[in-house]
Amino acid sequence: MRITDLIKYDNYIKNDQIRQNEIEKYSKQIATGKKILSPSDDTVATVTALRLKTINQDIDTYLRNMDFVLNILDQAESTLSNISKAGQELRVEIIRLLNTGVLDKEDAKVLRDYFVNMKDYIIKQANYSIGDTRIFGGVKSQTDPFDSDGYYQGEVIETKVSVAPGVEINTNFDGSKYLGVDTNDKQMIMVKAINKIVDIIDRAVAGTGSLGELNTATVSVNGQNLKILEAFDVGLNNVLQYTSIIGTKVKIINDLKPGFEENKVFNNNLISNLQ
Repeated sequence: MRITDLIKYDNYIKNDQIRQNEIEKYSKQIATGKKILSPSDDTVATVTALRLKTINQDIDTYLRNMDFVLNILDQAESTLSNISKAGQELRVEIIRLLNTGVLDKEDAKVLRDYFVNMKDYIIKQANYSIGDTRIFGGVKSQTDPFDSDGYYQGEVIETKVSVAPGVEINTNFDGSKYLGVDTNDKQMIMVKAINKIVDIIDRAVAGTGSLGELNTATVSVNGQNLKILEAFDVGLNNVLQYTSIIGTKVKIINDLKPGFEENKVFNNNLISNLQ
């Protein structure tokens, strides 16, 4: 065979191999429904697809965090709402007691029991847990954040998770903020006011005091001496404020979630078109 024939033959073999490779490539594309079988087929498309997959992985993480946090936020909002409702009922009774003037001892005892029971209910709610985790103890979540007289024993440090770039939401809460704790002695302010009322009733029943003290007695709140109703309102308003804050966080997640889900679907469609 002449040199020119060898060259022609060699070129034929090479071209034939290229054609075979092309046939194999298109056959695989038909079989798999994918345009890109290896990164070298289309570098730009491959890089874009990989980037979109990474974005979707981040979205999946955010969505998982949202589901996890949303359950905690719902429980926290419900708990604070229960405390707020109890506080509003108590406020009505405090005003009635202040305006009534003189009560007989029997009525005083009934009211005393009511205030003590409501105090215990508020503290029990403040110690609410999901499983073994107390949600209002900050990172100290394995023990009750409030003792039997409403003193805060939890942590001020909170745990948060990302639900979007630059957006973090609590998985536990600093109870000293959310439950209205005195900054000096760490006792729940609503409980301090209730204790003052109970003490006055006890002394009035025992004959060592007067119910008239209800209108003149003061409660120390964050270094200030306030009348009983004023002190109670400071604690109650604090709980109402943070109930609203948690509600806002729930709204943030509910607003973000559909957008992430739509983006994930959109990204998957782009990836499918690129491959």
